[in-house]
Order: sequence, then C-alpha cells, then structure tokens
Amino acid sequence: METVMEVNYVNVIEPLANEGEALVKANIVAGENILVKLSGFCGWQEGEAFVVTDRRIYVLKWGMGTGHPFGGYCGAYDFSQITGLDVRKVFLGGMLEVLTAANRNKSFLSGNARKANNVVVFDWFRQGEAFQRALSIAREAIHKGMNGGTAYVVEHQSAADEIQKLADLRDKGILTEEEFQAKKRQLLGL
Repeated sequence: METVMEVNYVNVIEPLANEGEALVKANIVAGENILVKLSGFCGWQEGEAFVVTDRRIYVLKWGMGTGHPFGGYCGAYDFSQITGLDVRKVFLGGMLEVLTAANRNKSFLSGNARKANNVVVFDWFRQGEAFQRALSIAREAIHKGMNGGTAYVVEHQSAADEIQKLADLRDKGILTEEEFQAKKRQLLGL
C-alpha cells in the first residue's frame, strides 16, 4: 500500500502595499527573478518587506514607524555580503535579520527593530511559517549563488573598492562630500 504524503504549500510571494511595490520596482535589477516577496508588520501607511531574488536579498522599509517617512528605504545585500540569516520569535512577533560584516555586532535589542535597516518584523502567528520557508529559500539561493549553481554571473566588488571609486569622484568634484558620506554609509551598511 502506498503512503501519500501531504505537503503544505506556503505562499512566499505576496503583493506588497503600493509603497513596497514601488520600492521593489525602483531597486530590482533587470533580469533578477523574485523567489520571495513577503510583507512584514504593516500599520497605517507604513510597512516593511523581505525580498529574495536569484542574485540578492532586499529589506524594504517605508513609513514613519520604520524611520523612513519619505520615499522609503531599500537595503540590497549581494549574496557575498551576507554572513548569516536568522528568523526568531520575539515577544509577540517574529523577526528576520540579515547579517553582514558591517552589522554583525549591532543588536536589535539595543534599539527599535522596526527601525533597524537589516531587520523585518512580522506577525509570528500569522506569518511564521511563511518566513521560515522564506529563510530556507534564501539560504538555498545564497548557497547556489556563491557556488556558481545559477545561470547568471554577478560582478562583485568589495565595499572598499566602491568607496575608493566614490572618493575619486568626490576628489574630482563630481560628488559632494555629503553625497560621498551618504553612499559610503550605505555601502558599509551603517
């Protein structure tokens, strides 16, 4: 007698609020395939999202409660930058954290996780299973991407190389000091 195994399908691609979809559209690179797109905690006119493509991971934030009231924020992490991913239950909710060399010593406990640019807060009871599945997909994508298991080639430059190029542009007067410092902070994940 054959045993039929029941498989629970967990949807990991869902529509985001208008602001979230606009951030995805503005930041995703042509040719990237979306593997995961999940919204985190959403309040009135604010929210956050976790997006995984076949090339990188994005953390999106928009609205006053996330510290990004105007235009939102999109943190893009190439697979080579990521040192770890973590999903855990905290108090009444859940939290997914993207760890890099630049933010590995920062703890969400020292501040507001909703305002941490590398963290997505979500409803554990409603979304915990989807975020657990998203974590597995993200880890598999990182593994494949880092081991040449995909059909694309991504040129990775170190943050130091990028900062040097930006410094040259600043020295030539193409970038202002403020623009240079802002981009440098972004590259370092600060």
